[in-house]
Amino acid sequence: MMVHQVATPMFNFMPVPKQLNEQGWLEKFQFSGFVDQSMLVSTEFATSSIKVAALTFEGVPLTQLQFDTQTHQLITSNTLGVELDGKKIIYDMQSAFWPLAMLEQNMRDNNRVIELDNASLRTRQFYRNDTLVREITYNGVMTLLTEYEQNYRLKIERLEEY
Repeated sequence: MMVHQVATPMFNFMPVPKQLNEQGWLEKFQFSGFVDQSMLVSTEFATSSIKVAALTFEGVPLTQLQFDTQTHQLITSNTLGVELDGKKIIYDMQSAFWPLAMLEQNMRDNNRVIELDNASLRTRQFYRNDTLVREITYNGVMTLLTEYEQNYRLKIERLEEY
């Protein structure tokens, strides 16, 4: 039997950055790893909360969650019994899309993040005790998150910002 290991978070949850307040995104998520799944994800940001709704490509709701950035409480309602780890979704989102300075301020001991920028690609690398554990590559509307410790990949395509 394989035990699914949960890695210790590398940073603390953060509030919504000012530039994202009252913004929203529509994205296509493709997970591969312990589960292979694709879905549309709509995210809305407010000062104190992040609301996420996951839908099938046909528009059928899969799950909805609301994350309170002050208390870190998560309210989830699964409609089609799709088990999504809401806090993992928020964690992945913050590691990919929150400003680097906020991440650096909230990193836990023995963890660090660096960002590499060359002409065509921007890459964020997360290290735990000098071991690369997570890498995020940005290429236009495509973001590819590779999680080495927990062995999964997440491809995010930004379809719309509102």
